[in-house]
Formats: sequence, C-alpha cells, structure tokens
Amino acid sequence: MKPGALLSLTLTIVVAASAIFAQAVKWHIDSEHSTASIFLAQSSDPDPGLNIAVAMAAGTMNLDSADPSKLSFQLTIFPADQGTALLNPDGTFRAGAYAALSRYTLMSFHSKPALRDQSGKLQLTGDLTVTYVERESPADWNIGYSGPTAITPVAEIATREIIFTFDKLPSEIVHGQRVGWLEMTGLGKLALEDLPSLRGWLWRSVWPLVVEDRDCYMPNYSASMRDYNGAVCTGQLVETKPPKEGPHSFGVDYSGARAEAPKKINEVRILLDLKLRPQAPGS
Repeated sequence: MKPGALLSLTLTIVVAASAIFAQAVKWHIDSEHSTASIFLAQSSDPDPGLNIAVAMAAGTMNLDSADPSKLSFQLTIFPADQGTALLNPDGTFRAGAYAALSRYTLMSFHSKPALRDQSGKLQLTGDLTVTYVERESPADWNIGYSGPTAITPVAEIATREIIFTFDKLPSEIVHGQRVGWLEMTGLGKLALEDLPSLRGWLWRSVWPLVVEDRDCYMPNYSASMRDYNGAVCTGQLVETKPPKEGPHSFGVDYSGARAEAPKKINEVRILLDLKLRPQAPGS
C-alpha cells in the first residue's frame, strides 16, 4: 500500500473513532427519586406561590459526550404510585394506559436543543402536553342497582410551549459524567392566560403523597389477630412546601393560622428535581 493511501486510511479510522467517542450518550431519569412540584402563582410575585402537588418524574436525557451544553430531555410527569400502570421502560407513557385514580393530570415534555442565556443558565425550550383524565362512576340507585360501574375515562389534552431553566454549569455536567450520577433542578413557567382550564385540572386532580424508598413489611401478629393493624411502611415523604401565612385576626371565631394564596393566580410553575444515571448499554 502506498504511504499516501496508508495515511488517508489512518486519518479515516481516527475520524471515525472520534465520531464514535463523541456520540450522544443517553441518561435515564430515576423515576423513584425524581419529582416535579407544581405551584399556582402570580407572575409578578417572587414568592413561589401555592404548592398544590408533588408528582413523580421519569424519562431520558440525551447528552453529547463532547459538548455538555448539547443536551435534550424527554420528560414525563405523573401522580405518585402510578408509574407501573402508566409508563414504558424508557419512561414514556404507554398508549391506552390509565391510572387507578378517578381524576388525574399527566404531563409530557420534549425539548429542543439547549441554549444558555447571558447569565450562563441552561434553557430547554419545548412542547409541554398536558392531559387531564376524569373517570367517574355513576351510582344512580334503582331496584336493580348492584354497585357503581366504572365508565370510559374522558381526557382533555392541550399542548403549549414552555421553557425550563436549569442552573447547571458545563463543568458540573462533566463531573456528573465522570462519577455516573447527576442531579438537576429546573423551573418552568406556563401562563394561565394561554390555558385557563389548567388551573381547574390541577385543582380537581388526585395527587397521592410521594414517598421515596418506601419499604413495607408485615409484623408478626399473635394468633388471635386482635392487634392486627396491617403492614408497617417506612420511607421518605416529599411534602408540599407550606404557603406563607396570612395576617392573624384574633377573635371569638379564631380557628388558627390560615394559608395565604396568591392574590392573582395567573401562572403555573413546575419545579423539577431530577436524578439521572447513564443508561446501561443495550437497555
């Protein structure tokens, strides 16, 4: 083989190897330890607002191993304890799947390429699809009544653009790549003017408590079972953030401190707390 041809072949191999090394790496969002806190707030108020729910989050992140600024998210947000019924292994929602709840809200987000603003914060713009599902059980009594009968769920769906802002530096992402563990917190805001029905959807939804690392066991009860109280469970409860208290008004009808809601709710805020790990090859 001629020296020129050999050099060309060597360069081709090096370029190909570099391309493989710099290919996108997929990370998965740990759905057992990732949450989305949902707030109703006033856009002009720096106060975070009324934290009406804490939901679970799942999905994947595609990361360019050569450039930590190039990443994208596929994210789903769903009520606690419903992942088994709703999710595919990759964290997307299964087609035709329904939660075991009478009223609930689901969200899915697909980002476009990431950008950094002037302050260096990471911004992910994309479409947020919100699905509100309501499944009532009619219980009109008659002589042949045999209990409530579940009806087909009715879903309302809307899609709006949203920007999630993450305060994450490239150096921190690189460090996460080295240690195989990354935590990212981000905030997205959605104006209710563009989707006024969203406020009602969120209020009417059932939001089970989020308990991380739950462990349940059955104690050894006596043969008489007189002291039976069911399974004993432990775990870390992720509570909603308490709202600020309104002014106290003491009097004969005083019933304790009352939470103060934002005076003019015109915005939904979604605070993400995501834990990510590299996806195992072949999974």
